[in-house]
Amino acid sequence: MTRSRPKPPTRMTEAKLAEAAVFYLSRYASSSGNLRQVLRRKLKRSAEFYEDDPSALLPVIETIVARHTATGAIDDSAYAESQVRKLRRRGGSARIIGQRLMAKGVPGEIIAESASTPDAIVEDRAAAMVFARRRRLGPFRTGPRTEYRQKDLAAMGRAGFDYAVAAMVIDATDPDSLAELLRESGD
Repeated sequence: MTRSRPKPPTRMTEAKLAEAAVFYLSRYASSSGNLRQVLRRKLKRSAEFYEDDPSALLPVIETIVARHTATGAIDDSAYAESQVRKLRRRGGSARIIGQRLMAKGVPGEIIAESASTPDAIVEDRAAAMVFARRRRLGPFRTGPRTEYRQKDLAAMGRAGFDYAVAAMVIDATDPDSLAELLRESGD
């Protein structure tokens, strides 16, 4: 059996970069920084393969990103809000959400704005409960819980929840009492 060689990258030109941007935006929601990263990766791969100088096309990438931002195809604020909602539903902490948005190239002021909701503490506690349910930690664990307390707290910490929130969730006696505790703390 012979191995086929990987397909060579497309040689990037202004037109090919513009096509790549449209194709990417037609498939994925993106921030301006993320589109910039995607196009730079494509340009770098092409320049390395064909031994071209990528610096000539770097300004073209900025023009493409600016054009898509001006037309509304890219909206960093809307992208950040949708990602915050999505990650909160999955049990993401404020810390992890901020890191993910930063990795996707969302500007810092937009990250701070999207994270500073009036109910941020309540949302973080609710997300901690969702995370614990998904991972079957604390009151959602079947079987003996005491021997897994430290591991459960560590998992919550790695997920970006502070110790007070993690301990409140892990030490709850059952899911119903945890939900009640979260309702009381939200008032």
